[in-house]
Formats: sequence, structure tokens, C-alpha cells
Amino acid sequence: MSRFRLLSTKLLEPAQKYRLIHTGVSYTEWDFISCLPKAFSADTNNKSLIFTSQNAVKAVINQQHISVKNCYCVGEKTKSLLEKNGQKVTKMMQNSADLATFLVKLDQKQSFLFFTGNERMPHLEESFQRQGLPLEVVEVYTTKPQSKALGDFDGILFFSPSGVKSYLQKNALKNSLCFAIGSTTAKALEEHSETIITASQPSIEHLVAAVKNHFTRLV
Repeated sequence: MSRFRLLSTKLLEPAQKYRLIHTGVSYTEWDFISCLPKAFSADTNNKSLIFTSQNAVKAVINQQHISVKNCYCVGEKTKSLLEKNGQKVTKMMQNSADLATFLVKLDQKQSFLFFTGNERMPHLEESFQRQGLPLEVVEVYTTKPQSKALGDFDGILFFSPSGVKSYLQKNALKNSLCFAIGSTTAKALEEHSETIITASQPSIEHLVAAVKNHFTRLV
């Protein structure tokens, strides 16, 4: 029987899950948040588009045809999904804070339209507001918690601040080692835990690798 219990707060793909189980840990997963598309209306003419998640891209392409645009985004997976759907990604950054810093320094002849969810980090909106620059924000999906009491674990994988918030509604971190997909998720954990490992790059693959490397040494 495995010595270590591992929880993922998001359902992983079979290959990702196998990499973790193969280390010999006892693996549990649960989607602590759900993302539901919502109806929206947006005029994209003469605008550059901003996406900070795959969920926003999926919600938009499923509801509205958009001609090729200059897109700015967060994350390799978001970039790949945009390009797969015929969009031009002008700049990709690893987190919304860095993207915000980049965008407000651009030639402001561009008009920006930010497609996002109801739960989001405030970096983009605050940065544009500080510079007195316009930013149109359109919510295209809703994030809802799906919290569930699951007991104690040696290691827990977190993928977003919303996931952290949902987990803590019915659970406590206690002595669990937390694995964060990126810096914003790690920051959401800091006031609740002092044992946090952040993935070297903000992707599920890099997070799985961090978990695998840690527990392989212990199992």
C-alpha cells in the first residue's frame, strides 16, 4: 500500500494521471470548480483581443465567429488553442500581471477587448485604469465552486486561485504539501500554507513533473 496520498483539484487527462500514479502514490481527483459558458455580445471590429485562459477561448469560439485578430494571451495552451482556431497570437506571456505590464507600454492606437470569466485576477483592469487607458471587458463564462470534503492528503495539486478558494470551503490544508501551477495560484495559497512548490512553468505538464520528481524521491 502506498505511503503517500495525492489529490488533484482538477480532473487530469489519462496520460497525466498515469505519470502520477506510476510513482506509486495513492491518487484521488475532483474538479473543485466548473466553468460554464454564458451568453454574451461583443463587437470585435478594429479591436485586439485578450485571453487569459483556455476557457475564455472555448466560450468565444463556440458562440461567435471571429475573423483573424491580433490576440494577446496567457499560457502556451491558450496560445495553441487560439492558433488552432485561426487566430494570430501577437504576444504570449506566462501570467496576467506580466501581460498587463506589456500591454500598457504598447502604442495605444489599439483598442483592446478582454474576454474573461467572472472570477479573475485584477491585473489587467487595474493596470489599464492606472494608466488611464480604455479596456473593454466581456465575461464569457462563469466559474462555480464544486467543493467537497475529501479528508487529508500528503500532496495537493492546485491549478487556480478559484480552485484554492473552493477547496478551502470544506477542507483544510493542515500539513499537506501544496503544488501550484503558477505564481498567482501560489500567492493564493501563501496565507494558508508555508509548504508550496510552484511549477517551473505554468502548465499542467510542468506541474505534474514537479509532483512526480518530488514523490519519486520519497516513494
